[in-house]
Amino acid sequence: MSIRNFKFFNEDDSSNLEGWDSATWSYVRLENLVDYNYDVMVDNSYGIRSFLNQFPNNFIVSILSITGPTGIVHDADNFGMGWGFDITRDLIRVEWVRYRP
Repeated sequence: MSIRNFKFFNEDDSSNLEGWDSATWSYVRLENLVDYNYDVMVDNSYGIRSFLNQFPNNFIVSILSITGPTGIVHDADNFGMGWGFDITRDLIRVEWVRYRP
């Protein structure tokens, strides 16, 4: 996946997903998942693209938080405040939600 194919989505993005050929993510909060069965997963990856490559095309991963090597944590409450680390290359810790049937 090249960086030009990498896209961030947020609640206000009205982009059409047709033709999108990569995985992406959206932040979620656990308190909003009370009607779902899920597991909280933790992965360590060198960059977000490495993390997203484990998912199929057009998949949107529900992420609880992304923590960089500096200890800076990004979640649904502080999105857009600046990463403070290299999201594309640094070792990151990603807490995400795997939904169960």
